[in-house]
Amino acid sequence: MSLRDKIDDSACGWNSAAEATSGTRTIASQHAWFNGKITAREVSAPSVASNSFHLGTGVFDGLMAYWNRDHYYIHRGEEHLARFREGAARLGMPLRWSVDELLSGIQAVLELEPHGTQYVRPIAFRGAPELWVTGNEGKPADVSIFTVKVGRDVDELMTCQLSPIERTSSRSIPPQTKVSGAYVNSFLARKTAELAGFQDGLMLDREGRVAEASAANFFAILDDRLLSPALNADIFPGVTRQVVLELAEQAGVEHEEIELLPADLRRIDAAFLCSTLMEIRGLSRIGDVALGSAENEVYRTIVASFRSLTHQ
Repeated sequence: MSLRDKIDDSACGWNSAAEATSGTRTIASQHAWFNGKITAREVSAPSVASNSFHLGTGVFDGLMAYWNRDHYYIHRGEEHLARFREGAARLGMPLRWSVDELLSGIQAVLELEPHGTQYVRPIAFRGAPELWVTGNEGKPADVSIFTVKVGRDVDELMTCQLSPIERTSSRSIPPQTKVSGAYVNSFLARKTAELAGFQDGLMLDREGRVAEASAANFFAILDDRLLSPALNADIFPGVTRQVVLELAEQAGVEHEEIELLPADLRRIDAAFLCSTLMEIRGLSRIGDVALGSAENEVYRTIVASFRSLTHQ
């Protein structure tokens, strides 16, 4: 099952002819929270002449609202939304709404949509017409929050290519901020991998070190030790990455942050990717290197601990 197979076609969506006939699996909520009010989702969209739309200067985040029997569990919501507000501020878009107000907005949208696990996407942008590179910094930022109904707990392993696409350098765009335009890098890594017969691409940084996948952090397992690329300026400090480290510590799994080189991947026992939407997905191979992730005890321990956490 690929990542896009997690998208649930039963979610309520846009009624445009383009979406209805395109075969898209990303069918978003009918409602959105827009600047403090519940609206129809597309009312919250930016102008076609928006600077954010043309230059990719929007800032977004993503978090999971897990439907557990009869209630939603919003996983690490405060952390995600604090990062969202900080990222928007770095792009000159200080937000008028607190973390608590944004959480309330998420709850309001969830109450109006069919029950089920939802991926929640808050995005900040300047929606008014403005095509110059700079000049609209004094205008207030807009915030829209919508959801997409998704699956969870996917067991099927993934394949990864060692990507020819280099991870964007922090000297160009700091990775701590989820800037919309920066994800062209992710698109190219994922698309290049798919065209080569893989599901994702594992990118190297400017020094030739293993960095991360298209939109997920990377972990390797060697001799029952959990290894991850050292958190340097070019690595995205993912919330799920931090959760994995916490779960490993609780389980007594030894962890080491090191500089991983492509040659190192030929001697590892197992590996996995992790992100908010992907959760934790084992890798069956990286390029021509086969991995025993499914049977690996460290991997199975981390996955079980993560699912116990998100099913609360």
